[in-house]
Amino acid sequence: MATAGTGLARQRSVSIAAPSWDARLYDGLRVRRAPAEARNALTHALGELGVEAEFLLVLVDAAPGVIRPTPRDGELFLQRLAASLRRLIEASATLEVATQGYLTALEAGYPGVSDSPDDVWWPLFSGYTLRGDSLEARLRRCGYAWRYVAESRLPVHMEAILEQLALTLYALASLPPAGAVPVSMLYHGLYALSSALHGDIVPRHILSGSGDARYPGALASVTRLRELNASGDTSLDSDIAWARAQYAAVSGARSAPGGATPPANLTNLATQASDARLLAAHAAYEWGSAIGFMESLRKRG
Repeated sequence: MATAGTGLARQRSVSIAAPSWDARLYDGLRVRRAPAEARNALTHALGELGVEAEFLLVLVDAAPGVIRPTPRDGELFLQRLAASLRRLIEASATLEVATQGYLTALEAGYPGVSDSPDDVWWPLFSGYTLRGDSLEARLRRCGYAWRYVAESRLPVHMEAILEQLALTLYALASLPPAGAVPVSMLYHGLYALSSALHGDIVPRHILSGSGDARYPGALASVTRLRELNASGDTSLDSDIAWARAQYAAVSGARSAPGGATPPANLTNLATQASDARLLAAHAAYEWGSAIGFMESLRKRG
């Protein structure tokens, strides 16, 4: 799964899902030595997860859903988003139990399967992109201050969540009939999907198990965004001024000298300096785009 970024730009691309992923579950999991009870439980759990994944991907992709959205439209989107995330928590828990039961059956039927190379059945995943505007821009159109959306960390969490859900649907759409690939690929692929969702996405990006109030999960981010927007200045002018300050800061970093402690050799120093300038240039481009977007909103009135 890709690491989360700023949420300002989405550079990766992938089709959200092939239409036939659900039709592949029964044949793909019908391994001869896995009991029917374990197969059926996992088929049901993956089907439930797939439906929730498709819903959330479409919900965010289509947001805010109207040409001239209002704060009410933004609130409706946040309500649906939070409800979808809560259902995803339940689907993840169901999948974890069903996956463990199925993998245990595979271990009993195919001794040593868990010790085999941990290859998975799906081809290389090229990533996920949120088409069109970023989440910050979509919510800004609904009257939510860009800086409050960024401060809530909701875009960072949603980028990671949507990336994993898109990968899950991609994997399910690639699931071959049982016997077409080694059982070990099925074993490690199912383990990877379940553990990524239940062990990383849910605790870190939906619920946040860090205990640090500065890094809430997506559900807490929704609540935080509402609080910030209700009590703060949501005007476009204040947002544009803030974005210009961010642009100025990263633009200055493009020509700033390297760190106080240089690496041991000049080659590493030059590489680090070049990387820093590229990152700063990309950040400046992102902030410039954000400023341009908000200025266009201001002109429309």
